[in-house]
Amino acid sequence: MKQSLFTLLTLFLTSFVWAGAEQKILLSEDFSHPQQGLAQALLNHDKISYEETGGRDQSPGIRVRYAGYERGSQRVVIHYPLLQKTSAATLSFDVLFEENFQWVMGGKLHGLGPENPVTGGNQRSPDRWSARMMFKEEGRISTYLYDQNLEKKWGTGNKSVSPVFKKETWHHVEIDVILNEAGKANGSSTVRIDGKQVLQTQNVTFRGEEGDNTLIDQLLFSTFHGGHEVRWAPVDTDQKPTTVYARFDNFQVVELEP
Repeated sequence: MKQSLFTLLTLFLTSFVWAGAEQKILLSEDFSHPQQGLAQALLNHDKISYEETGGRDQSPGIRVRYAGYERGSQRVVIHYPLLQKTSAATLSFDVLFEENFQWVMGGKLHGLGPENPVTGGNQRSPDRWSARMMFKEEGRISTYLYDQNLEKKWGTGNKSVSPVFKKETWHHVEIDVILNEAGKANGSSTVRIDGKQVLQTQNVTFRGEEGDNTLIDQLLFSTFHGGHEVRWAPVDTDQKPTTVYARFDNFQVVELEP
């Protein structure tokens, strides 16, 4: 009996390890080596600081400063290349919004993009797209997708019905991005918070043509309030723009089977 249980356990563990080996990790950052890789790139930004015990479970992490101004808060945007291109991937990370954080009308959260992503209301083209998220009022979340609809200036997506974020609480965020085939509206994006699916957007035409330059190629580290008006900004008791904070940890991008 003991031998049978041992055999079953061995087979299970072998299968688990094999499945893990098949999963391609395209980016992984836990901030334990702040002078390398993504950590180094992020810490070059003047709004990002290294926190030796500021990550999840008091591990190393980063703290982002959201400095309010007339368009929401100062932009914190860094694009970082993945180890290889792919047509389907999951981005995951941990986030904690500090006690003073203000959702206001919303702001950007991270995502994925190709070599030349389109954001900021800029002109779409067949090789340009992006898939990010937004924090929204009261701690809701929405997808924020730039597709091939040339009639739209800004990104589009779905918003959660109820709040999903709480202040002073670590949350695990995942976004799946599956690209469409050229000429077909069969792309999709799925968002999970703490393991629970909260949003899914289907029938998306991310790209208008196929090719290496349209594949998922970069992490789009992108977080700020806005918006293009002061009403998006966090404010103090005198209703003047103020500064709030959030912390991030454990970034990973993993290739998906489309």
